[in-house]
Amino acid sequence: MSIDGCLYTFYTLTPLHAGAGDSAGAIDLPVQREKHTEYPCVYSSGIKGSLRCFFEQNDALSAQVPSIFGNEGDAQRDSTSGKVIFTDAKILLFPVRSSEGVFKWATCPFVIERLKRDLDFIGLPKNEITVSPDTAFKGYSVILEDFPVTVSDCSSSVGLFKFFTKLTGYHIPEDVLKDRIIIVSDDVFKTLVTTATQIIARNVLDDETKKSNNLWYEEVVPADAVFYTIMKPAFKGNAAIATLSLNINNCIMQIGGNETIGYGFVKMSSDLAPAFRHAASEVANG
Repeated sequence: MSIDGCLYTFYTLTPLHAGAGDSAGAIDLPVQREKHTEYPCVYSSGIKGSLRCFFEQNDALSAQVPSIFGNEGDAQRDSTSGKVIFTDAKILLFPVRSSEGVFKWATCPFVIERLKRDLDFIGLPKNEITVSPDTAFKGYSVILEDFPVTVSDCSSSVGLFKFFTKLTGYHIPEDVLKDRIIIVSDDVFKTLVTTATQIIARNVLDDETKKSNNLWYEEVVPADAVFYTIMKPAFKGNAAIATLSLNINNCIMQIGGNETIGYGFVKMSSDLAPAFRHAASEVANG
């Protein structure tokens, strides 16, 4: 595995609530979002905390926790920094209700272009991804969340579809992805990710009277969403990131809050960075 970094995708098996900690209008507990795009995300601190918990709960891995994640000692001199740098998890495919095929996985040109920059951040040659977001696609109309929208069929562009197949192959069969992945405009995508999340009403009842003591509304990212995150070594030559990568490949773990009611269970991919580097090497060598 290259020491330049790791690339992981994760698939939400259940609704995910990584809480923002403050209310947003009628929603008492909104999800974390990027300030400039309003896309749902999971902050790097949440990713690091979930992975740390995964290691701590495994007797065979717990000894690796201080090296990978750092150690908070009783005194400042006893505290150490971890050897892996974590980054926010960003949305890749967002599931939306559709008039055909039950639901579609939506993405947009901005997400594709940003992913290309993030891949370059961990040392992947740019020429590995040869397609551009403005590639001409065969457009068609579909109703998403009760609104007619013109979308592009990602599978009509062989290069781009292979790119997404590589990214999502650990989670989604190729034939299923072909039927459901669509590319919408940046504006439509922003509307979908800000209005098509799931809002759940939760309540606390009095034990005796069964009357409501506290009603609140909680936002979650729906099941079947796909995020990606990258990790880098804090310095070259350390083995901590390799240990981390080898032990989270294809694992199911919990991210965010409300674990006891089944929120936040996700399926990790294997490290995708080596596969991209191998493909780039093949292209370079003809």
